[in-house]
Amino acid sequence: MKRRPLSMVIVCLMIVALIMSACTPAATPAPTQPPTQEVQKPADPTAAPVDPTAIPAQPTAPPTESAGPEQVLRLATTTSTADSGLLDTILPEFQSKYNARVDVVAVGTGQAIEIGTKGDADVLLVHARKSEDKFVADGHAKERFDVMYNDFILLGPKDDPAQVNGLSTGKDAFKAILDAQATLASRGDKSGTHTKELSVWSSLGMTPTQEMKWYQSLGQGMGDTLVFANEQGAYTLSDRGTYLSMKDKLSNLIVVVGGNTIDENKDRSLLNPYGILAVNPDTHPGVNYELAMKFVDWFLSKETQEKIGVYGQDKFGQPLFYPDSEEYKSTYDVTIKIGDKSQTFTLADLQALPKTSVADYEAIGVKKGPLGKNTWAGVSVKELLLKVDPTLADAKHAGKLIVFTSSDGWKATIKWAELFGVLQGGELLYNVKGCNECHGVNGEGTAPKGKTPAPKLVGVSWPTEVVLGSLRAGQDLHGGLNPYTEDQLSEAELQQLLAWFKDPQAAPAADAYTLEPDKALAILAFEKNGEAMNGLAGILQLIVPFDQFAGRYSHWVKTIEVQ
Repeated sequence: MKRRPLSMVIVCLMIVALIMSACTPAATPAPTQPPTQEVQKPADPTAAPVDPTAIPAQPTAPPTESAGPEQVLRLATTTSTADSGLLDTILPEFQSKYNARVDVVAVGTGQAIEIGTKGDADVLLVHARKSEDKFVADGHAKERFDVMYNDFILLGPKDDPAQVNGLSTGKDAFKAILDAQATLASRGDKSGTHTKELSVWSSLGMTPTQEMKWYQSLGQGMGDTLVFANEQGAYTLSDRGTYLSMKDKLSNLIVVVGGNTIDENKDRSLLNPYGILAVNPDTHPGVNYELAMKFVDWFLSKETQEKIGVYGQDKFGQPLFYPDSEEYKSTYDVTIKIGDKSQTFTLADLQALPKTSVADYEAIGVKKGPLGKNTWAGVSVKELLLKVDPTLADAKHAGKLIVFTSSDGWKATIKWAELFGVLQGGELLYNVKGCNECHGVNGEGTAPKGKTPAPKLVGVSWPTEVVLGSLRAGQDLHGGLNPYTEDQLSEAELQQLLAWFKDPQAAPAADAYTLEPDKALAILAFEKNGEAMNGLAGILQLIVPFDQFAGRYSHWVKTIEVQ
């Protein structure tokens, strides 16, 4: 029998399989559930009839400032606002709120103003007041607004070749640098800092030039100038904010003039105010004036000013800039705490109270000497305290302290007896002669960080000749202070001081130095020489007219607490 090829067998099997599958009945599909119908609730007979032609109302979001296409704002500003990190911190909020992109050009103030003069910026944030005022006078802006301030400080190498450290003023320091021909790094870029530096040189009757080998004019921003000074061991003038923000990278530099905080800066000419100006559309039609004014209003608002006022506080223990807009200052307040009683007064509240004035008051600075006569007006501290607690004048409160704390942490203390009782002799002289500023409220001695320790005075028998010699000589023999003249502290007054030091509980002598009750006055001043205080001097400044020395000067008073 012949064998069939395997391929034919496979074909036959496939044909049989197809025939069988065709004869198999189809599977019955599974029954399906009828579609579920939503149960209709009976119509509410009280409901209004539905209009079938009406378009259903759609929920709409409230209109926001950010609606519409993105806008662009051109901001020309000084390098300090950028190098310090301030703009990076606060600008995102404005950009989000107004759907705007802020293009920042950070250059020296002189260059920023030139950019505005050409109409190539919509708004300026700068710090050279005379140039800003000229910008307005020339029609490039309609108005300039105070916005914030900090101060200038002089930095130098740790070995301090010009022996500048310890000098009180920029002028004295620059004179020492000039005499020593020590290297000074100048920004040389027409910035606000460069302008301030040139003004200090001008006060010495000279203008340095690049031909002077010790004078390095860099034409650079603040950050680059600081790096150069750090690497080359040079002195340089800087705004405090940029220095603090870069301090970790400047290990070879120290502050030689200006102290560790703005309150320690005894040279008030080194204060550094910033202004903000929207470029005038009448002079420069191409600017985005509407957005620029929104930016100005936003920058001056209390909310933004408060953010400026705390920027850097957590990292450096002090803000890099201090808010100074009129809107912010108008909402400034002071809180008074007496036991479980507490009350807050806004500046407007204080201005509505009876005004107390002190005419032609001149305090003496322990380093700067007489500070000039001024007329101050404000509210009586005594009357303000009695508004919070009418019983405070009772003798049961004798021995308490009234502590004033400013927004920058500076404290000043008045004893209860100075306002409500009778303070006499050495204890009173100790306060009015400024001793309490360094030696403590009760002569206990202090050792403040970064300052010369002040020894304990009370409870010690001090030889007259030692104390008198120290006071009359001053300077190195008295913590760097100016000498006390006979007119400022007589030998008879010194004997009363020494008697109190030896025995604070002893009764004052019959001829003891006494403060008459009608002279027991302290005020929170909000006017100086007939004008409202500005942020540079402090909105609420403590003035103690019976103090001969400015030991209890305190600006921006924020709290008053009876302890």
